[in-house]
Amino acid sequence: MAFFRFILILLLIYYGLRVLTRLVLPYLAKRWISKAQEKFNNQQGYSNPEEAKKREGEVKFKTNFKSQSNPTNDKVDLGEYIDYEEIKDDKK
Repeated sequence: MAFFRFILILLLIYYGLRVLTRLVLPYLAKRWISKAQEKFNNQQGYSNPEEAKKREGEVKFKTNFKSQSNPTNDKVDLGEYIDYEEIKDDKK
């Protein structure tokens, strides 16, 4: 009689774990995926998910340069532009 009771308890535990994993595992997987997605977006510099859905080919540059002498000035001196000409070398 103890053997049948042992088998019955084992089957109940087995089927209980199966039902529990069917309910809990999808929740844990969704949570893990959303956290991984949030971490990826933070590493890429996106502050919100809508910003990540840009049109293909759209480029946006963000600069963190601020003028130390006048913090209210929005223009930042990034240096001077130097024009150059490409010189082709005919030696081959």
